[in-house]
Amino acid sequence: MTAAGITALTQVQAMAQAKQETHTDTYVYLILGALLFTLAVLFASIMIFESGERKPKKAAAAAATVETPILTDHEYDGIQELDNPAPAWFQFLFYITIAAAVVYMFVYHVSGRQNSSFDEYIQEMTVAQAQKDELIKTGALINENNATVLSDAADLEKGKEIFTANCLNCHAADGGGTVGPNLADDYWIHGGGIKNVFSTIKYGVPAKGMITWQNQLNPKQIQQVASYVLTFKGTKPAAPKAPEGTVWVDSTAAPKDTLKK
Repeated sequence: MTAAGITALTQVQAMAQAKQETHTDTYVYLILGALLFTLAVLFASIMIFESGERKPKKAAAAAATVETPILTDHEYDGIQELDNPAPAWFQFLFYITIAAAVVYMFVYHVSGRQNSSFDEYIQEMTVAQAQKDELIKTGALINENNATVLSDAADLEKGKEIFTANCLNCHAADGGGTVGPNLADDYWIHGGGIKNVFSTIKYGVPAKGMITWQNQLNPKQIQQVASYVLTFKGTKPAAPKAPEGTVWVDSTAAPKDTLKK
């Protein structure tokens, strides 16, 4: 079959499907209309029947005296039931609730035209999960208090790309430092470790010319470049800058066993 024939066949199938859906919608509305009409006739009949029954009772109630109240045969623990039916408007509201329940059941559980509360719950949970996945992907939940060192090669490569694009002028390609400090030694001006480096990159050091990067990089990218910066420690830059700051010791690290065997 040629491409033109396939296209024509697809168009015919689409038209047939659209026509079938139109007919389905028509049948649904017809059934719903017939159901509502039947309910309306039923309620009208009930109201007429109730009205016919109330007339003799009202006449009997008007003729009855206080000494001879209208009582039923029901008695519970010495308490007799007064024959006083609920007013017509109250019963009419009751019948409306029945009609609403029938219509609701048909629309949401039979016709499938509307989503049920369970369907809406599933849809909202799906949207929420997608939003959560996006937050995790962009690292929106990462900050200087919970950042951890990334060791995955792909994350470190991303960190290297960010460092190369933005940090070479101040820290050199090998981390030896130019305007900025040496990143390969044990000395840190604002503290070492992933949390301190993350915070320094995020908020910057405007007094020394380092801008805040939280407006240019998302938290995930800051974590990646901070993890890459930490890979310079222990390396030997070609022209290392003199140490600045103080030696930083990770207080959270497990103490080393200094006992000799």
